[in-house]
Amino acid sequence: MRIYTVHELPGAPLDGNGIVLVKEGFSFPAFAFSWIWLAFHRLWIALAIWIGAAVTLSYLAQEIAGPGAAAIVSLALNFMLGAEANDIRRWTLSRNGYREAGIASGATLEEAERNFFAKWDRPLVVEATRPVTAPVWPRRAPQHKDGEVLGLFPEAGAKPGH
Repeated sequence: MRIYTVHELPGAPLDGNGIVLVKEGFSFPAFAFSWIWLAFHRLWIALAIWIGAAVTLSYLAQEIAGPGAAAIVSLALNFMLGAEANDIRRWTLSRNGYREAGIASGATLEEAERNFFAKWDRPLVVEATRPVTAPVWPRRAPQHKDGEVLGLFPEAGAKPGH
């Protein structure tokens, strides 16, 4: 069973697009694919810091102790990123205006989403929309150039007595 933190963007539509679930714990994709994972999740500040740290520390380790030390430093940086990746996502979400809405659990992300939305107690606020000025139904059938109606019926509207 995995645990996720749920982050909500205030004012987002009620269709769930303003909801992000972030897994707790170690992120193996961030460990294995470091900068690709950071770019995929659009964590630009963290990407810039990670590239700067990786280049600088690997260079220093290679100059001081040789290429083996540079590989160890690179592996250590990737491990550190894997351990902190989801916290970096949470930090970036909070910087972008998201707030923590709760936690969810499930064997998969989809199950955790279902469990969260099943217990979601947020009131459904209906936003004001502009009023419809013309009736939506019944509509007049479009007329062809010579007066014929397009479609299955020969004339627009209902026949009297039906």
